Amino acid sequence: MLDSLLSYSDSPLWLVLVVIVSTFMLEDLAIIGAGMLAASGKLAPEVAFAATCTGMFIGDTALYLFGRLAHVWPWLANKFRHDLIQRQVKPLQQAPWHQLALIRCMPGLRTFGYIACGLARVPGWTFTLANVISIVIWAAMIFGVAFVLGKQYAETLHEWLWFVLPVALLVFVLGQRRLRARMEAA
Repeated sequence: MLDSLLSYSDSPLWLVLVVIVSTFMLEDLAIIGAGMLAASGKLAPEVAFAATCTGMFIGDTALYLFGRLAHVWPWLANKFRHDLIQRQVKPLQQAPWHQLALIRCMPGLRTFGYIACGLARVPGWTFTLANVISIVIWAAMIFGVAFVLGKQYAETLHEWLWFVLPVALLVFVLGQRRLRARMEAA
């Protein structure tokens, strides 16, 4: 079934676009998917990795810009009055580098954290540099593991992929909800 979906277009440009857009939804799964595409030979590893990093950068920057836009658009500012966002503003103003590294490593904080960066008026240069460094490190770790395991277990994974993928997605989504609930409770 995976082959039939991937054969829709053998164009690497189509797959690069899919990887970039998929990072907007579930970033870590997109990194794993790109690693698996590289391991299967559908994309060159450097192209898959670059597409992943590009998508992550675009998504993170868009969230940051939404936070900055809230300073001039009252309607948007009202939408960002969520407690998770507001609690991150002060630490971001005090130690943006440290907080940006933590946001990258905590999947439940990413959306709120990058919006909070804009609300906290973290300088664009600081945000961009810290974001690029954290993207490359985080993506390299996950991509590398997915690529190596994909190369090693490609045949076995191919047979079970369509049974494991929905379960992995469900576990990931439930884990995100549970993490967010714990953070809200704390």
